[in-house]
Amino acid sequence: MDLKKKRTNYQLKLFLPIVGLLWVIIIAVEIAQYKREKEYRAEMIRARIEFMNKRLLNLIEEGEDPSAFLHFIDKYYEASVLDNLSMTLYDADTGDEKIRIGFPSPTPELLSTRGKIAGAYIAANNNDDSTYIQPDKAFYYSVNKSADGRYLAQTFLPLNAKIATEIKGNPWLRFFVLFGCAGITILTYIATRHLTKNIRLLREFVSKASNDHDFVALDKFANDDLGEISRQVVNMYNMRKAALASRELEHRVALKATEEHSNLKRQFTNNINHELKTPAGIIKGYVDTIIENPGMDEESRNHFLLKTQEHIQRLCDILNDLSTMTRLEDGAQNISLERIDFKEFVDNLACDIDESGIIGDMTFYTNIPDNCFVKGNNTLLTGAIMNLVKNAAAYSKGTEMSLRLLTENQRFYTFVFSDNGQGVPEESIPMLFERFYRVDKGRSRKAGGTGLGLPIVRSSLNTIGGSISVNNGEHGGLEFVFTLQKWRTKQAEQHNDEKKA
Repeated sequence: MDLKKKRTNYQLKLFLPIVGLLWVIIIAVEIAQYKREKEYRAEMIRARIEFMNKRLLNLIEEGEDPSAFLHFIDKYYEASVLDNLSMTLYDADTGDEKIRIGFPSPTPELLSTRGKIAGAYIAANNNDDSTYIQPDKAFYYSVNKSADGRYLAQTFLPLNAKIATEIKGNPWLRFFVLFGCAGITILTYIATRHLTKNIRLLREFVSKASNDHDFVALDKFANDDLGEISRQVVNMYNMRKAALASRELEHRVALKATEEHSNLKRQFTNNINHELKTPAGIIKGYVDTIIENPGMDEESRNHFLLKTQEHIQRLCDILNDLSTMTRLEDGAQNISLERIDFKEFVDNLACDIDESGIIGDMTFYTNIPDNCFVKGNNTLLTGAIMNLVKNAAAYSKGTEMSLRLLTENQRFYTFVFSDNGQGVPEESIPMLFERFYRVDKGRSRKAGGTGLGLPIVRSSLNTIGGSISVNNGEHGGLEFVFTLQKWRTKQAEQHNDEKKA
């Protein structure tokens, strides 16, 4: 059994009762107006007849002959609605007819005995007594007695076709009713369509929402209570859909990030495997050669042992760098930050570099202003700067390197570390901070690089709230642009936050 109800049109449910009620009102008003006009026209005819009755009795009371008056009436109303009017003057004592116009009218006695008019003759003593007797085929009948009581004036007008036509209401009223009903129907349809606009738009919205189509514009809803509710419904749906879309996007981003992390981890593992296998294989080869040749001369043995020592050191360097990377990634939140006088820090580091001779024939210049205090970690900053210095010394083939302040703003200092060497191909720039990436793999291994120096620099600076980027210099060499947070007291930070608010 299908329990689903048949859908009815809301506009139709509103339209039919309203237009039906208005039709009833219009028709009722038309019927009342028709009857009122009919009564009014009949009353006008009766008023004329009663006026003639009074005039006839006045002439008799004044002692004048009414013949001329009756003759005038007979001629004046010929071929009119009063064409069949009968006026008769009787002697009140004998009942003899004195004068008459029109056809002979029934005598008062005859009408009374036949019951055609209720009490018309009995009430003849009154000066004015008229009765509208449509069922008995008489439109007007009256009997009036003169003031001296000698005469009776009887007036009779039958209900004929002319009278019926004359008292009929205005036929244009019917056309007015038809046009009125048609006009009311059209106006009601327009009004109900406007009133139900929000309902139609909501139904359209539901239909489009179920099919994931574009929604109805909010400005299409009317500016009323229902329109406001409709806009709120659409807004809530849009917000919910936007939230779902946002969650779906976040889910896709998370999946992609997980996939990328998995790929990076797999790539990192493969790179580690490759980087460790190379020195391990070489070490094994040297050791096997020494063991398999016990009679090897002292010079060759020492040569193999020195090579073995070099590759063992390289293996230790790789493991140390891997340990540093792991510590930076897993324990970044545990790194303590402190106030560092960066000028003093760099000057001390430059002295250590100069005394150690790790940069060979290159010269290290610094240009850091006084009172340059940064928020950082001494160990991480030392490792980052030293890695930049070693990288320039090993691969730039330049004669100079420098570290200077580039610019500053309210929160950060921006520094640039550069050399005047050969730079790198532009296609290698985006990959310089990737783990184990080498511009020239053969030359890098000969120079003792692990491929983790620059990634460690980036991780170190990110850990202490800074950032770094790289590009080829305008006049050659590489430029590393990095930022460090300014050291600010808590009071200064709160004051700055209040200014922003």
